[in-house]
Parts: sequence; C-alpha cells; structure tokens
Amino acid sequence: METLVQAEKSVGEDVHIMGTSIATQHDINQVSWYFESHEAIIRWSIDLMDWEKVMKLVVKDYFELDELKRFLASKGYYVGELQESNN
Repeated sequence: METLVQAEKSVGEDVHIMGTSIATQHDINQVSWYFESHEAIIRWSIDLMDWEKVMKLVVKDYFELDELKRFLASKGYYVGELQESNN
C-alpha cells in the first residue's frame, strides 16, 4: 500500500501595526483597492475610532512595507509603525 505525501511550501506571514492619517470612510474608499488587489496582503483593517487610526496588516513575509508607505504618501496619507509603550 502506497501513501501519497504532499508537502506544500508555506510562505510566512508578518503582522504590521501602524498609525495612519486615514480618518474617514471616504479615505478608506480612496485606498482600499490597493489592499484588496495586492497579492501579498492577506488581511487588513483600519480602526477609525482609535485616535491613531490604527492599521493592522497581515501580509506574506515578502511584502514590501516601503511600497505601502510610498503608495499612501502619493495619495496624501501618512503611515508609520507604532512604538510600544512601557506603561
């Protein structure tokens, strides 16, 4: 009896938590196509209720964060990694 063993190479995932200047649903509508169409972005969210407008990205480990920053800057938005607090 033969056993078929298949191994699928999985690509690692990274999580990025960032503050943004994306403040309204209109702002999200202006950039959501980028997140939806980028093949390296697995999941994304922006918390409009948080004062830092926190963006959470789950991406494949080859995702270029600088590409995202350049894209958002070209649309007039800021994005930056959040610093951890020791409080």
